[in-house]
Amino acid sequence: MISRLFGYFEEGFLNLLITLMTLLVFGEVIARFFFNTGFLWIQELTLTLCGWFVLFGMSYGVKVGAHIGVDAFVSKLSGKPQKMVAIFACLCCVIYCAMFLKGSWDYLTQMYQIGIPMEDIDFPAWFIHQLDPDYAWETLRIDVEDGAVPIWLSQSILLIGFSMLTWRFIELFIAILRNQAVGFQLADEAKDSMHLIDEAAKSAPEQQEQTDKDAK
Repeated sequence: MISRLFGYFEEGFLNLLITLMTLLVFGEVIARFFFNTGFLWIQELTLTLCGWFVLFGMSYGVKVGAHIGVDAFVSKLSGKPQKMVAIFACLCCVIYCAMFLKGSWDYLTQMYQIGIPMEDIDFPAWFIHQLDPDYAWETLRIDVEDGAVPIWLSQSILLIGFSMLTWRFIELFIAILRNQAVGFQLADEAKDSMHLIDEAAKSAPEQQEQTDKDAK
């Protein structure tokens, strides 16, 4: 039940991020081409949302098998050899995530201690007015006189994203040990492309027939 609810949250959050990015870019294009103006904060916010989308979505990609990989060798194996290769691959992925988690923690810790703000994104004035200046700086590294969003907060997705990715790989590792999975689920671009071509070939005669009817 909890896993299902979290799955809904993942999908909803990713949909929200891509929707916000689309609206922001659309608004910026309209402002530039029709009103000869622009907003610096839109560009920075769009890049930040894009980072959140990628880093939050990479664990979801593992869950649904959306990542692309090379399995020409592994697919030829079966039984225990395939299981051992899958276990080794999972361990490599967990180690990779652990390295990024360590680097992300060190980076965000430094950004927090220094208190570097973002360039063009500020908190709303009503929010800043509610904060105690000493608490805001000592705890959140927010300068109430400037009101800018601190970098450590906007880039905290580094820890969140790689923590979720690590969790997904550990889940897969346990599933392989329990013989509930044989390895990574990978996206098959060739298969998907052939499926699209097949659908297009099937629909072509119907479209041509409809075109002939319209012409008559």
